[in-house]
Amino acid sequence: MELYRIFYTYRTRDLNFITITGMDMTNRKLFSVLIYSPNDTIDLDHPLTPSLPEHLRTLLQNEASKINVGHYDLSSWETNVLH
Repeated sequence: MELYRIFYTYRTRDLNFITITGMDMTNRKLFSVLIYSPNDTIDLDHPLTPSLPEHLRTLLQNEASKINVGHYDLSSWETNVLH
């Protein structure tokens, strides 16, 4: 079972940060972390990056290429209206 799941990211380009929102699947709690992201590449070793649980850090490292190219970007979501 996966311990963490990324739902979406939101880029604040003017500030060089990305907000990553997801869920801690074990505790069933949402999380949101602000990661330094110059030039649209996440930097998990930057001093402004918060201390992260090891499993979450590993997930972010493994998904970094997808995050960097916008795979999880909120702006890529398609809006559907249900009637």
